[in-house]
Amino acid sequence: MATREVFWNISPLGELLFYLLALVAIAIFAYGIYGHVRRILQGKKVAFTVRPLWAKLSAAVASIAANKTIVRHDASAGVMHFLIMWGFVVLFIGTVIVTIEYDLFQKILGREYGFWVGSFFLGYELILDILGVLFLVGLVWALIRRYGLKPPQLSWKPLDLALPLWLLLIGVTGFLVEGLRLAATASELGYNPRWSWAGFLISQGVRGFPVETLRAWHLALWWLHGFLALGWIAYLPYAPKVMHILSAGVNLFFQDMRPRGRLEVLDVEGAFERNEVLGFQTLKDLTRKDFLDLASCTECGRCEANCPAHLSGKILSPREIILELRAHANEEFPAFGKPKEHKQIIGYSIKPEEIWACTTCMACVEVCPVFIDPLNKILELRRNEVMIQDKYPAGFTDVFKGMDGRGNPWDMPASERLAWMKGLEVPIAANLTPSPFPKGKGNSSPSLGEGTGERFEYLFFVGCAASFDPRTQKIARSVVKILQHAGIKFAVLGEEEGCTGDPARRIGHEYIFQILAKQNIETFNNYNVKKILTICPHCFNTLKNEYPALGGQYEVVHHTQLIEQLLKDDRLKLTKEIPATIAYHDSCYLGRYNRIFDAPRNILKNIPGVKLIEMERHRERGMCCGAGGGLMWLEEEPSKRVNELRVKQAQAALDGHLRQTPTGESEQPRRSLVASACPFCMIMLEDGIKSKNVEFENKDIAELVAEALA
Repeated sequence: MATREVFWNISPLGELLFYLLALVAIAIFAYGIYGHVRRILQGKKVAFTVRPLWAKLSAAVASIAANKTIVRHDASAGVMHFLIMWGFVVLFIGTVIVTIEYDLFQKILGREYGFWVGSFFLGYELILDILGVLFLVGLVWALIRRYGLKPPQLSWKPLDLALPLWLLLIGVTGFLVEGLRLAATASELGYNPRWSWAGFLISQGVRGFPVETLRAWHLALWWLHGFLALGWIAYLPYAPKVMHILSAGVNLFFQDMRPRGRLEVLDVEGAFERNEVLGFQTLKDLTRKDFLDLASCTECGRCEANCPAHLSGKILSPREIILELRAHANEEFPAFGKPKEHKQIIGYSIKPEEIWACTTCMACVEVCPVFIDPLNKILELRRNEVMIQDKYPAGFTDVFKGMDGRGNPWDMPASERLAWMKGLEVPIAANLTPSPFPKGKGNSSPSLGEGTGERFEYLFFVGCAASFDPRTQKIARSVVKILQHAGIKFAVLGEEEGCTGDPARRIGHEYIFQILAKQNIETFNNYNVKKILTICPHCFNTLKNEYPALGGQYEVVHHTQLIEQLLKDDRLKLTKEIPATIAYHDSCYLGRYNRIFDAPRNILKNIPGVKLIEMERHRERGMCCGAGGGLMWLEEEPSKRVNELRVKQAQAALDGHLRQTPTGESEQPRRSLVASACPFCMIMLEDGIKSKNVEFENKDIAELVAEALA
């Protein structure tokens, strides 16, 4: 009959000893899991909806099963992990099947055998050998990748070598045990040993040895294999890097389903009155999801490899932020013993310079395969430093002063908000004739933008950069030209416009953000604003994703979205040819934050004469310009400027395309351009172009569209 003895060549005493060791290993494992759960539950409760439960669960399972989040940004690592993961899972399932067969059917129920016979057994042997070999291939691939190919983001700690070698030994000894058993029992087998093809190949190499020798080798290797496997089970919860086997799937299920660009609203005044902490001061301020993040980190380094601050040579590494917090948590919540006294995070485990180097570009969140959010932790640390500790870079002092006093980080008077429209006929909301109809029944106050007295469809929210910066003022002027050409009814607030508060919030000053946001919402509501058009992705993100939590519900549109729609509706005709090769630069707050990747590119493709090319880092993996998180107003070290690094990448893309273009392909000279769709990006790229002395232009998409209009 096609089956085999489970504990072949193992004495009853050996079997008993094995069960005792297994119980010890499981107990150690269970205690480790208890420690993790206890630590996670120390965190603050976080709002989470389980509906739709099935959608969340199925998405998490599908992502894990296909390794989607790993393959999407690194196919080689994804395939490697796929082989290891599924090999591990199937071998574990195989062990569970044998346990049920032996302990339940044979020992408890007293049967000679259960279901582990015949065709089921043969299929079992075949599948486990296939997946076991693939498991070993994946582990060898992992070792070659780390120590042969040497990707810069991978670390070389002793544990990085020990863990895959440990698993490799478990797999190899398992096959050796199988091969020795097949060789020693060849004359007794009730099935074709080729079903266990990997073990069969090994058995062919040792079949000439005496049975006694084979049994002795089998016994020694069986115990070695058992010790290695049980040791792995016991050690798993105590190896931070390996713990992701259990926690990563849970983290995928509990991933934040809110809009990416939204931060939690804080009750700042209430916190001050109640003497409560704002942001993260000690580990007790972290949420349960934050602790789950710490337990789920695989240390793969993708966040670090995509962090613009790290790539430019700054101290920040998102991976180190997580690992430093994890080490801090392991110290304060040890696996054995009572929790220790909480210590302030900044200055103890994380340096202040680390959090102030962050551009809030969200590249780390984008590439993390298990949805860890280092950015949120950095921003919460900033909130505490700014509002509780009153510690922040000196360059932010004037930024806060300007936003608090004059409603903009440039600290410019409100009258200067009209300078950009000089020579243009731009309708200002306050100057429009109010509707003769009351806003509502019993309300005699005049209203704008409703009923037959409607004066504008879109409120054009110009933003601070385009209002005060001479270069980006040209973007606003180009948008006005486009709107007027398409016959769009719009108006601006002029002197009534205030900063959305984004810089204050990303720097960490929630109080100033809320003041500015509430003022803007009141102004919008006074004019019955329904639709808002922005040119700044930072304004777009704040108005769209963060104002609703404060009562500001509007339809917010970025100018690239509107222009794309106008082109589709034939309300814009781009007939003037612009012979140019254009590399498009993705704004972080437009792309990664709000997933607007196609609209800008579709617009450029509609401009006659334009050849659109991509930089190496584009779309989801686009490189930050360096302005986000308030860094627009901080002076960087000359050798560590993110914008200069991005300009180099743009130059490489344009030069690469020029080298690939056959001589004489075009009769007229072509301009080399970098196109962007963000005033902040415009300013940073302009500075980088000047400092690197490169020969290409920088244009906003609105400027190119305005140029291409008939």
